[in-house]
Formats: sequence, C-alpha cells, structure tokens
Amino acid sequence: MTNTKSILLVDDEEIILDSISWVLKKNNFEVTTAQNGQQAIEILRIRRFDLVVTDLLMAGLDGVAVLKAAKSIHPDIGVIILTGYGDVGSAVRTLQLGADDYLQKPCDVDELMNKARRSFEKQDLVARLRDQNEQLKREITARKSVELKLEESRINLEQQVAERTAALTHTVDELKTALETLLIREKELQEKNRELQDLNTTLSIMLKRRDQERSDIRKEIATETVETVFPLLKKAQTQVTGSARDYMETAQANLLDVFAKHQHDIILINAKLAPRELQIVHYIRQDKSSKEIADLLGLSVRTVESYRENIRKKLRIKNKKKNLKKFLTSLL
Repeated sequence: MTNTKSILLVDDEEIILDSISWVLKKNNFEVTTAQNGQQAIEILRIRRFDLVVTDLLMAGLDGVAVLKAAKSIHPDIGVIILTGYGDVGSAVRTLQLGADDYLQKPCDVDELMNKARRSFEKQDLVARLRDQNEQLKREITARKSVELKLEESRINLEQQVAERTAALTHTVDELKTALETLLIREKELQEKNRELQDLNTTLSIMLKRRDQERSDIRKEIATETVETVFPLLKKAQTQVTGSARDYMETAQANLLDVFAKHQHDIILINAKLAPRELQIVHYIRQDKSSKEIADLLGLSVRTVESYRENIRKKLRIKNKKKNLKKFLTSLL
C-alpha cells in the first residue's frame, strides 16, 4: 500500500485490544486504541481515521453508538463491527446503520485484513466516485454557464438582428417614400416641361406671326407711302423753290430712311444708299421696270439705269451675275 491507513480500534477487553492492535500494526496500519465507546467518540472528534473497528457490546456507549457518532462526524469513514456468537442478529442490523461489515470474535486475522482492505477499497472507490461526481458537477456547472452565456448571446444577437431589421425596414420604407416622391416630382417636371415646350412653341409661332405681321404692315405702309405720299411730295416739290424744295427732298429722304431701318434692310443701311437710290430700290422690289420708275419719278430711263448701276456697286454685286430685283427681294 502506498499510503499508511489509519485505524481506530475500540474494545473494552484489553487482551483483545492488544492482540488485534499488534496484528494490524504488523501489517503496516497506523493503529489508535480506545477502551470504551465514550473515549472512541472523543478521539473521533479530534481526528479522522480511515477505518473504525469496534466491539458491538461494551459497557456504557456500545458499538452502535460509536457507529452512529463516527458516521455523523465523518460520513465516509469505514466501520467494521466485532461481535460475539450470540449477537449476529444485532451485528447484521448495524449494516443497515452504515457499517461496512461485521466479524465474529474471536476473529480470524486474515479475514479481518480482507474486510479492512475491502473497506478501504470501498472508500477509495467512493472517493473516486465522489471526485468524479464533483468533476462532473463542475463540468455541468461550467457547461450550464457556457450555455447560459450562449443563450444570452443568442438573445442579444436576436435583439440586435430585430433592431437592425427594424432599422433597415424603416430605411427601406423611407427610401421607397423618397423614390415615390421623386417619381412624382419627375412626372410633374416632365409635365411642366411639356407645358413649357408647348408654351415656347406657341410663343415662337406667335412671335413669328407678329414679326410677319409687323413686316407685312411695314411693307404695306412703305408701299402706301411711296405710292401715295411720294408722288404728292414730288409734285409739290416742282411747285416750290429755294428752302421749301430742300425741305421736300429732306422729307423724302427721312421717310426712305425710316423704312430702310427694318432689320432685313441692314445691308441697305450699310451700303449708305442715297434717298433717291432708296426710292428706286423700293420700286425695283415692286417689280417696276426702269421706264416705269422713270415715269413715276420724272427721270429719264438713262438716269434710272445709272442709279441701278450705282446701287449694284454699293451693294458689291456689280461684277456678279445676280439679278438686282431678286437680290433686293431676298433681303426682306
């Protein structure tokens, strides 16, 4: 045996106490003796033993009292009961109280050694089982702790997932709302853009129509002026002399200058045509021949032709194959 086992031997017969003690010590056990039950219990309160071997019948406190006290003080301690021939029934009852075994006196030494060793083996087995049980309890406790932490982590994770899901759902709803708003705004903008395009088209048509109407009115006024006012001014001019004649010519020039300031006549303005030349330009546009113009203005055909050549020169088309009437009409 690797560790010396301790035995408390209890008997009120000194000869038995000495003989059994001697045998146990010879087999390398540490032996402490008590001569009665009271002494044994007092010793048990002081220290722990691996085994108690006690006589059943003793004066005062008997073996049953020692058994109960030993199990109360040290629940795992082994107890073997020594009994006489007539007390076997009582010894058997001690097994129900926690005794490991019993042995009749006078006891066989080998049998005592065997029962003691079986008690120690039982204690070792119980100790191992207790250690394994404690280890199992610790493992179970640790596992429960891990499982508890895992459960807490799971609950926390589920809560985080729920919160993130709710946040994402809210964000998605906001994005959907924003997208729907943008689509509505886009449709509104497209509708307004179409309305603006229609309005611009209408305005463009109206402006072109207005410009055309203004141009037509201007042409009509110019035509009426040249056809009605100019002949009168020309006729009046032949009836006056001096400064009055100059006033007449200035009036004709001013009228022609007014009509020449149309945006399409910018080329004529840049050409710096004289009043008479502007007057002839007007008649050319009216598809009047040189003879007709001469008759209207009281000039010779040759003079009108000279004016026409001078007009072509100022318009820089003298040496170009361009019809003067078409060129002047294209400026309208």
